[in-house]
Amino acid sequence: MLGLGLLWLACIWIVAGVSGSILPGIAAARPWTYDIVRRVTPLARWDSGWYINLAEAGYWEPPTRVGQETNHAFFPLYPGLMRLIVRTTGIETSLAGNLVSAAALLVALLLFAAWTERNFGESRVVPAVLVLLLFPTSFFFAAVYTEALLLALSLAAVEAFARRRPVIGVIAGVLAGLTRISGLVLAPYLALVAFRARRDAGDSPGRAIKWATLAAASPLAGFGLFCLYFWRRFSDPLLFVTAQHNWSGQAKSILDGPSLIWRGVVEDFQRGRLLGGSPARTFEGLYLLVFLVLAAVLLRQRRHAEALFVFLTVAIVLSSGTFESAGRYVLPAFPAFALLAGLSSRRDLFRSLLVLSAAAQAVYVWAFVHWYWAG
Repeated sequence: MLGLGLLWLACIWIVAGVSGSILPGIAAARPWTYDIVRRVTPLARWDSGWYINLAEAGYWEPPTRVGQETNHAFFPLYPGLMRLIVRTTGIETSLAGNLVSAAALLVALLLFAAWTERNFGESRVVPAVLVLLLFPTSFFFAAVYTEALLLALSLAAVEAFARRRPVIGVIAGVLAGLTRISGLVLAPYLALVAFRARRDAGDSPGRAIKWATLAAASPLAGFGLFCLYFWRRFSDPLLFVTAQHNWSGQAKSILDGPSLIWRGVVEDFQRGRLLGGSPARTFEGLYLLVFLVLAAVLLRQRRHAEALFVFLTVAIVLSSGTFESAGRYVLPAFPAFALLAGLSSRRDLFRSLLVLSAAAQAVYVWAFVHWYWAG
């Protein structure tokens, strides 16, 4: 698995490196200053800038008006690791982020292989890893984004509780809660995994429930620590929600998410934006539909814990108020990739899909490097 991971990382970096010279004349406007663009890696764009800023300067003062963008929308673990590497080695901050992502991905692949073998059998391992790596938006695993770290911590927590190693599971769960709000959907999944593992080991229902409660509490504890820090420093434990919603330029709440998404989809259809302009907002919703179908298939296969995890990963996007970035928000839902790998029984179809997916991924990398939104 490490060999496949290293080969994939090398290919992504090669594509990113040459993308700058492919059709450079149609590159989108850069939202960063020239000095920042000149020093960062090609796999540091868009939200990467917020992680770089956090690693270098920490959290700013809170926003004072709707529409004011601040870095409080981002959780602290990933930029904290970037800062640690920079202070230890002296390397450039974006490169430190790429190293964190690469290391997390390699760990995640080992854990994903072990999880897939235990749940689907050894024959499913390599196809599942290929599906995960070649999924169109998986290039974010190599970029200065939290996807790889969240995936690694999620798998570490699940595997630890499944193997009845609660100390490791709690640590991984807490860290996942400090990585991104998506880490919260781990709580019910970990509870079900821990309960099942304890019952299989012969524990009584009452004892199994205690371990399940501990498992569920771990990502919630990490999230709680983040909220506590914001409360002590800024007097607002949910400042990250305020900051994230501020970016839309309008006052809104989590409950407004589905209606805002629907309005955006209707507007894209009415104005013909699906194939031109900025198609990401509605087009990215297709990824959510695919993963909803996969959640339903997992449920039909009686993999209830995995189905719930995939469904909640999709559901949390619906609260954001936009389909933009949905293609990368689904990446931590690893059971879906193992399920998709079942297509490997139809070799010709599976190989064709992998080739098409890899080609789409290369296009996404080019778009990312040139400052177009991609996933």
